[in-house]
Amino acid sequence: MKKLIIFFFIVTTSVNAQTLFLEENFDYQTGTLSMITSSWVESPSGSTDINVAIGNLSYSNYQSSGIGKLILLNGGATGRSGVYRKFTQQSTIGTTVYWSFLLEVTSTVDMDTHTSNGDYFANFQNDAVSSLKNYLYIRQGNTVNTFNIGLAKSSATSLTWYPDDLLINTTYLIVLAYSFITGNSNDVSKLWINPSLIGTEPTADISITSGADASDIALIQFRQNEKSGDMKIDGIRVSDSWSQAPLPVQLTSFTAGLYENKIKLNWSTATEVNNYGFDIERCVAQISNLCNNWEKIGFVQGHGNSNSPKDYSFVDANPPAGKVLYKLKQIDFDGAFEYSKAVEVNVETPQEFRLAQNYPNPFNPSTVISYQLPMDGNVTLKVYDMLGKEVTTLVNEFQRAGSYNYQFSINNLQLSSGVYYYRLQSGNFVETKKFIVMK
Repeated sequence: MKKLIIFFFIVTTSVNAQTLFLEENFDYQTGTLSMITSSWVESPSGSTDINVAIGNLSYSNYQSSGIGKLILLNGGATGRSGVYRKFTQQSTIGTTVYWSFLLEVTSTVDMDTHTSNGDYFANFQNDAVSSLKNYLYIRQGNTVNTFNIGLAKSSATSLTWYPDDLLINTTYLIVLAYSFITGNSNDVSKLWINPSLIGTEPTADISITSGADASDIALIQFRQNEKSGDMKIDGIRVSDSWSQAPLPVQLTSFTAGLYENKIKLNWSTATEVNNYGFDIERCVAQISNLCNNWEKIGFVQGHGNSNSPKDYSFVDANPPAGKVLYKLKQIDFDGAFEYSKAVEVNVETPQEFRLAQNYPNPFNPSTVISYQLPMDGNVTLKVYDMLGKEVTTLVNEFQRAGSYNYQFSINNLQLSSGVYYYRLQSGNFVETKKFIVMK
């Protein structure tokens, strides 16, 4: 049953909600999707599964582009399985549910011909998993190397085809939407193919109101039907806002570079909506090249709302050795967040222990102490006075092999001018150097 609420609340939620219900980049091991993760449920069940495969799909300026892996749909016979994934149930008048994903058709051999009604391979469904809406249809185009996409709201009676042939082995951005409207049989189903990712929501390529309305929308579903053909699916996003489904904060670039044993991250945005800022996360890839142990290493404030390009940077002063990956967690003021794709830098492992002379020296009030570790281990870095009395401990922890830079400040220490010593120890390695505090 659709919930009717008073008008001023409709205005508030439509402007401020911008909730991302789910993002799926299939960053799992390969194999049967419904067996690898409990997030996806097999339905209907069948003899041919939907599988996760190596590779991903990319689309310029789309947030969920070129990340993780993808899934393969293999139509062409009856009795094949489908999968669905649930999200927060939606039914409020004034709400629109947007679903965007990347599609690449690899074969049309099993599809209906250009003059037929084709078959559907994707749809919305209600929480009871009993009522389908926004059927996404497909059929062969004018040649076996092309295909057509169509949309139906609640049955094939409303089926409407996008007028142009689309090419196989080409990645397309597909956006579906379902809007809950006051009254009966007038909710709106919409479809966009390769919409503009600049500015506000564009006019839909297909818009349908005829047909029975949904009681609610609570899941997305992919199917392998008899005439739905073969395809790749990737980069799924579901939201109640155009700006969170196909169009989040527009990250136009994100790069990482190594210099002086540090890694500098640079990124830019074209526009920003409700942008609180960015968490910077880091991970060191393991032997299998999987990166599951992400850690937050910093935060950079955003610009809130902006229609002009903005540039950002962050320096990782102590990157570990190995294949190091970085990604941005863009956070809205309401707590909603999005991840960027990862960038990687290969940091060579030092060949030997090394404790460098601090710089500047003499100094007041701060200096940088740099050192290198050729292997993982427990590390201590301490400061002593001329009589050998310990002044302070700067580092006392387990550290991975790599290059490190420690900024030492005397602001909170009662140190007089003079000569002091700093001592690095890791395993059997011990080295001491001196510096001068000048006030």
